[in-house]
Amino acid sequence: MDYNWHVAYHGYADPDKDRSILKDTMGRYRTNLFYDFNKTRHADMPPLYTMREESYMGLPSAYQIYMASDSEYEAAMKLVGSWNHWQRLLKCPPFLNGPEDAFSWTGLNDWRREKEIKDKAIAYNQLKINAAGGNVQAQKIVYDGDKTEAKRGRPSKDEVRNAAKKQAELDARMKEDYKRMTLVA
Repeated sequence: MDYNWHVAYHGYADPDKDRSILKDTMGRYRTNLFYDFNKTRHADMPPLYTMREESYMGLPSAYQIYMASDSEYEAAMKLVGSWNHWQRLLKCPPFLNGPEDAFSWTGLNDWRREKEIKDKAIAYNQLKINAAGGNVQAQKIVYDGDKTEAKRGRPSKDEVRNAAKKQAELDARMKEDYKRMTLVA
């Protein structure tokens, strides 16, 4: 799969680009921007992208644009030029979830999972490069895996109270045991 053709794709991130095609005749954000679920296919509102992994019918792949972007915000700007429009797309089930049969394309939720895996793989490869260059911390992470545990905040009052109660019970048992040991001895 070739991800390089659109690296320079700026789409609607360019502020000088005409965005009128992104709205319908009543001025609302269009959600039928994609060939794959544009049911109307009116001549005055043609699809702008495909949801497929590769270009289709001469339309750029929204999937490839998303995967090549550094963040979801950047992808939103490239695809629709507006965060509000992106939020509108997120309310569109076909865009978010893909089709039920997932035959020819997937939705944004699948893209997000794949991008997270891709980004982790890139980070791991970078760690391996740094480790090979002598970075001891990177070597340790590569060898052990990233086992850093998230530190939690201050314990709740109930947790403190329960821990104090257990400690008091333990102290009382230890005192009883000490008394028995001194009586026997």
